[in-house]
Amino acid sequence: MNSSPELSVVLPCRNQADHIGRVLESYAGPLEAAGIDYELVAVPNACSDNTAEIVRKLGAQDPRLRCVELDASGWGRAVLAGIAASRGRVLCYTNSARTDPAEIPQLYERYQQAAPCLAKVRRSNRQAPLREIGSFLYNLEARLLFSVASQDVNGTPKILSRETWEQIHPSRVDDLIDLELLATAARAGVRVVEMTTEGFKRHGGRSSTNFGSAWRMYAGAVGMRLRGIGRPGAREHSG
Repeated sequence: MNSSPELSVVLPCRNQADHIGRVLESYAGPLEAAGIDYELVAVPNACSDNTAEIVRKLGAQDPRLRCVELDASGWGRAVLAGIAASRGRVLCYTNSARTDPAEIPQLYERYQQAAPCLAKVRRSNRQAPLREIGSFLYNLEARLLFSVASQDVNGTPKILSRETWEQIHPSRVDDLIDLELLATAARAGVRVVEMTTEGFKRHGGRSSTNFGSAWRMYAGAVGMRLRGIGRPGAREHSG
């Protein structure tokens, strides 16, 4: 593929060998039906199975799919690497294990109607009481510390223009990249448009979210606030 596509969809993935092949193949139908010129940028990171090998083989068969393999882990690191390798005018990143591909064209239409903006999904059902409570507390923290009005900070897909991405310029390499993105967007006056969905069952595997990771996010958000992240001119620097 030599020309730049309209939409780049970045899909971080880790140890998803049992389902990543069918997941990646499932994006073609909805995106083609919507007439969207797209590319998929899959980012296997710190995989201990053959996820990357599966992605590479599929990419060899379809030039719209590229593999950006990372040795190090980190949700934010994978998102940043995928965005850096992408070529689209409009950028999207999402959780490859928990996204219904049919949501991408729907959200892209919302984005087009409201552009310039940051369009994202808000899940109305996380399918687990403890997740609901944990998410409520995290979103409340985001509102109190950063004036982020979203009821689902971590909800993906997220879609925005390359220009808006470069304006916001997130840099977190961990799970806090979504909060950094929305906090900086709020300070920059970027409009955020949410599309409510019921939620989507995992394609396979198990979530890595637990009490420990949740606590790191709560504490990390406080650390971001103390360092002034989300204020005009502030930038996060994560190693």
